[in-house]
Amino acid sequence: MDFNRQMAITLKTGKIELGMRSAATAARLGRAKLIVLASNCPGKESILKEAKASGVPVYLYEGTSMELGRVCGKPFIISAMTVKEPGDSEILKLAETQDAVSKD
Repeated sequence: MDFNRQMAITLKTGKIELGMRSAATAARLGRAKLIVLASNCPGKESILKEAKASGVPVYLYEGTSMELGRVCGKPFIISAMTVKEPGDSEILKLAETQDAVSKD
C-alpha cells in the first residue's frame, strides 16, 4: 500500500491536524485514529509513549519532516500529523502493517 496515495486521499476526504502539539495532545487523550511521525520528529519518543498508553496507533514515516510536508502538499516542514478521520482512504491499515512488521 502506498503511503503517498493514501495520504492524498486522506487530505481530500478526511480530517487531519498538523503539528507536534496537536499530535502530543491527541496521543495523551486518545483522540486520534492515527498519528504520523516523520523520521526526524524531535519529540518522537514522548509522543510514542503517550500514544501507546492511550492505544492510538502510530505510523513512523521513513522520510524527513520536509518530505512529509511535500507529501501533504505544504510548503513547510511537518514533523507530526494527526488523523482524526481517514475519510475514504485506507491509511489506518498502514499502521497495522507496520506493527506486524515490527513485531516479527
